[in-house]
Amino acid sequence: MQADHWYDEYLGRERFASFLEAADGDRKLAVALVDWDREMRGELQKGLGEWEIALRNAYDAVIGAWWKGDQHWLLDPHSPVRRQILRKGVDINAKPRHAISKAVRYARGDTSGGQLIANLTLDFWRYLTVPSREKSLWVPALYRAYPEGSSRERIDVEVNMLYRLRNRVAHHEPIIRKPISRLAVRLFLSCEQIRPELGDELQGRQTISALWDKRPLPWQE
Repeated sequence: MQADHWYDEYLGRERFASFLEAADGDRKLAVALVDWDREMRGELQKGLGEWEIALRNAYDAVIGAWWKGDQHWLLDPHSPVRRQILRKGVDINAKPRHAISKAVRYARGDTSGGQLIANLTLDFWRYLTVPSREKSLWVPALYRAYPEGSSRERIDVEVNMLYRLRNRVAHHEPIIRKPISRLAVRLFLSCEQIRPELGDELQGRQTISALWDKRPLPWQE
C-alpha cells in the first residue's frame, strides 16, 4: 500500500481526484500539489485576516466620526445599519440588526466599540459598500475610508472578490485553479487603500510570491 494512501480519505476521493487531474494522473505530483495548496491557503488567510481587521477599523473610524446619534452607530436605532430601510418591500437592515445583536451577546456587555466590532464577521462589513448603501453610508461617510476619487462600484467589486477568496480559503477549498498572483496583488492594493503601511508590510514579506514561485506545476495565469 502506498505511504500516501491516506490522502484519498483525508481530502475525500472526489476532491483528491481534482488534484490528480491537475497532475495528469501523477499521484506523487498530486500529493505535492495538495501540500502546496494547503500552504498557499494558509499564507493567503493570514493576509486576508489582516485586511479584514484594517477594513472594519477603517469603516468604524469614518462612520463613527460622521454619526452624531445618541449611541454608537452600531447600536443607535436610527443608524443607517439598524433603522428600517425598505428595498422592493424588503428591509435591508434585517440581517445587519441580527448580526449586531449576535455580536452584542458575544461581547458579553462590552459594547464600547472595539469588542463589538471584533465580533462582527466579514459578512457584515462586506455589504456596507453594496449599491443599496450608496446614499445611506457611502456618500455621507464611507468614501472617506478610501483615497479621494474612489468609486463605490469599484471598491465593492474588489471587496467582494477578496470576500469570496477569504471564504474559499477559510473553508479549505482548493485554489490551484485560481489566479493567485493576481489576487495577491489585489489584496496588497486593497490593504494599501485603507492602510498604506499594511499594504507595504504585506508586500514586503514576499511570502505569497515566494510560495508561488515554488509551485509544483509551473502553470501560467
